[in-house]
Amino acid sequence: MYGLAWIDFDQADRDRTRRIIDLFDEKDTRDELGLGAVRDALSDLMFPGTSTIQTRLRYMLFVPWIYRIVARDRIQRAPLERARALEITLIKALEAGGESEGVIGSVAREGLKRLPSDVYWAALFTLGIRRLPIGRGACLEMRDPTALWAANLPAPEEELLTRTTFRLRAEEADFLRDRLRLAAPGTLYCDLAEARDAAECDTIWSHPDRAGFSAQNRILVAQAERFSRLMQGAALLYNLCLAERARTLHGAGAEQGEARVEDYRTRLEDWRTELDPGLAIDWDLDALWALCMRTIHRVSHPTRQFVESWRDLVLLGAAARGGNAEARRLIENRERWLKRGKARLCNDAALARWGGASGVRPLTFRWHETRAHLKDLADA
Repeated sequence: MYGLAWIDFDQADRDRTRRIIDLFDEKDTRDELGLGAVRDALSDLMFPGTSTIQTRLRYMLFVPWIYRIVARDRIQRAPLERARALEITLIKALEAGGESEGVIGSVAREGLKRLPSDVYWAALFTLGIRRLPIGRGACLEMRDPTALWAANLPAPEEELLTRTTFRLRAEEADFLRDRLRLAAPGTLYCDLAEARDAAECDTIWSHPDRAGFSAQNRILVAQAERFSRLMQGAALLYNLCLAERARTLHGAGAEQGEARVEDYRTRLEDWRTELDPGLAIDWDLDALWALCMRTIHRVSHPTRQFVESWRDLVLLGAAARGGNAEARRLIENRERWLKRGKARLCNDAALARWGGASGVRPLTFRWHETRAHLKDLADA
């Protein structure tokens, strides 16, 4: 079990902490082996301003529009409560406009804990739509709130809070592409937005125009593919070890436990046989660590050692037939180092809370969210 301390430095720190907490609610995407710094570094380099909890791109405009309305009305008491009320009203306006997918808060309604402004506030600053690094409360206390937002921010339609949609108007799409050009030039996100790209592919490395990416972006995509494919095996072996231990604890005759063990053995073997050995043989990990250093995400020395050791073991065939003793020991030591006494592979109570799958979903580096944003731009 992880522990989190809340250190209230600034809005960006709070946003990052909330994103970490959100991942705990998704059992298949939890960072069980402590690889999140590498994942997030590559994601930021390819798709700056995105996050896994974003849905549709027009929220990048909805949020500043709502905060402009509150600032314009000069609400003296509880302006943040007024902004929250308008964000709840936006839910109904989107549904009135016929939207059903991607509406933040469509189920929770007035009980919504994570508002669109929570989800998109950091991204607004990354892309220069929000010009000052301040929190939402502080922005509503500004004497000149117009200084907060990009000067050419388009105006909303009159029926914004009664009936609206996620469809971007042409001027809005142009504004967002302009922000990408200024704030994130040369990134893969910017290049794909400029190309009006809306490719339907499950991963960025399966993109049909991958060969047409810039040299730097091809390097990033290649590193992302290697990291996702290689570390997928480590995640599967970790879950196999958990399944075997759970079966032992619950009795060897437990049908569900036996089936789960067999499932992970099969998946791990399929991963091993389908893996292109070249991905591991010529993987330049020094180049990967150098890329990570260009971001705010710090990859610890133990994390580097783990990735390098796993790569070496894969090359030696240590993942075959359910993983040899050395590969299993690497996984167990990694979890113990990360979670101390709460490691599932040595703590029965922690293992009892395992839902049967933790961190097994392949890393996609926010491609699914970015693809949705690119489609919104292309459809404008």
